[in-house]
Amino acid sequence: MACRRQLLLLSYRLLALLLTPVWLLLLLLRSWRGREEPGRLAERLGLASRLRPPGPLVWIHAASVGELTSLVPLLTALEAASAAARRPTPAVLVTSVTRTAARLAPGLLPAGVLHQYVPIDHWLAVALFRRHWRPDLGLLAEAELWPELVHAMPGLLLINARVSARSHRRHRRLPCYSRWLYGRCQACFAQSAADAARLRSLGAPAALALGSTKWDGPPLPVHRPSQERLQGLWPQRPVLLFASSHPGEEALLLAAWPQICRQLAPRRPALLLAPRHPERALQLLGQVRAAGLEAQLWSRLAPPGPDLPLPDPRPPDPPPDPAPTVVVVDGLGQMGTWIAAADLVLMGGSWRAGGRELGGHNPLEPVRGGRPVVCGPDMANFAELSAQLERCGWLWRCGDAAAACEAVITWLRQPPQPAALPPLQGPSARIAAAVLERLPL
Repeated sequence: MACRRQLLLLSYRLLALLLTPVWLLLLLLRSWRGREEPGRLAERLGLASRLRPPGPLVWIHAASVGELTSLVPLLTALEAASAAARRPTPAVLVTSVTRTAARLAPGLLPAGVLHQYVPIDHWLAVALFRRHWRPDLGLLAEAELWPELVHAMPGLLLINARVSARSHRRHRRLPCYSRWLYGRCQACFAQSAADAARLRSLGAPAALALGSTKWDGPPLPVHRPSQERLQGLWPQRPVLLFASSHPGEEALLLAAWPQICRQLAPRRPALLLAPRHPERALQLLGQVRAAGLEAQLWSRLAPPGPDLPLPDPRPPDPPPDPAPTVVVVDGLGQMGTWIAAADLVLMGGSWRAGGRELGGHNPLEPVRGGRPVVCGPDMANFAELSAQLERCGWLWRCGDAAAACEAVITWLRQPPQPAALPPLQGPSARIAAAVLERLPL
């Protein structure tokens, strides 16, 4: 068995070596397309742009914005646990993959937390990364396991771990590889009992169902001037927020929009369209206008605020009223504001547009902001949480776009009264304690 695992690793390394020119070309291509940050490409090759601080260092990998957001309550709990144990708070390095996460990191993470891009999963890049940072403990958020990272840093903790039924079936096709990959982790803190069972079947030791650190987070911050600007655009109009939408999903809503407007007449609804990747905003603006709707980018309307618009010149004055029916968000970091300005949230990533199964996005964010959620059939990434919210009336799961259209009309016409939220206690404090136990004094 050990020989087979070594053979798998050697085969992976040989393939990576042969594909090294392809790796480099792909990085340059992604940089040219705006998917990588040109000034920080060296970090993707394992070359650090910051000095390592002295003392114990905890490395936490959070691939994208969702995982990065989930770290905030954990880092707060780690600071509190260190103070309670009368120990200095360890230095923390957070890595991510996406540019969006890197741009938001300075505003999201506590002061003093370092951020770098994670190296590509090539043995040389990972070796350079490890030699510079020398982490005393590594944590991986959700399901971000890569062979070289796992091999170079044994004893990892997998936090907020989740394995969908589809991913589980895929991993079971290579049982030797999966058992080696998950077996390198010290412990896995899963989001649900089903996730923990799947992880144990894949070879993960000590897989415990503790929930998600996202449950411990406060409501998202709201920029009041932006909220008031939107409410001033649409006084007395119901507002629907399509949050974290993906390609193909917006077309489903635009096709249903005339029916929604007819059913809600004479109160014309307004739409806030917040794509998961705001670099798509200009494309979406054209798509919405092609559907015959008045639309504008948020950066053309926004007051000075904390969001990060795309590099596009703003006109000196906002467009004249009447206000556009649709506002397309082209900035980052204001989801709490969009939620506060809306009456209802339509959750992206859950509609299987084009046959893609994305597993949905976190429904707790809008619910914590007091807004109910309508989602599609695919909420695999948040199955247990979605079921709890559905039972108490805060979430409606719809099988298709037609059912979602009816749900939106019902909510915006005469909103039902949801029950009180169930108590949700996340694992941040327990994970923080586990981190301190494993660090040198």
